Amino acid sequence: MAFFDVPKDEDITPEARQWLDELRRLRGVETLWRSWQVYGPRILKARVTAEDNLFNQSSGQSAFSWEARNMAFMLVAHARRCDGCFGGSRRHLMALGFDEPALDGFCANPTGLPLPDRERLFVKYVLQLATDPAQLQPKDFREMEAQGLSRENVQEMIGFAAFAVFNTIFVTATSTALRDD
Repeated sequence: MAFFDVPKDEDITPEARQWLDELRRLRGVETLWRSWQVYGPRILKARVTAEDNLFNQSSGQSAFSWEARNMAFMLVAHARRCDGCFGGSRRHLMALGFDEPALDGFCANPTGLPLPDRERLFVKYVLQLATDPAQLQPKDFREMEAQGLSRENVQEMIGFAAFAVFNTIFVTATSTALRDD
């Protein structure tokens, strides 16, 4: 028996429904993965707000391309073994024209991404922040600055890495809690 139950549609609270509707609107979709319905309004608000601020394609707020953000997200998901996140980011990248062999190649060699240097640096440091932030040294921040990244850009990278980790935890843990023993 699963630990979490997905509530029936009529059992979703109005406040939770509001956040689910907002997420559908942000993503431009009609349906969401069922795990979203497991959480109450406080957690949904946090997740939707984070996604809107850090991973929303249409917000126009990011200093980094949609391609770079999806490549970083895919590599973080791959490193953290989050199947749902990995699959979702690959679908985004395939919609942008990348094929499966290319995506497999990115996972095998993240330094060879078909991105401008500045965006490869974004991916490199997002992956490092998400997988082993203790490795960062003060010189790394000077390297980022020397590559033309502003302090705001670096803060966005840190936030994006935190969002990617945050999301992989939710997806992996919720997927497990929804499975039968």
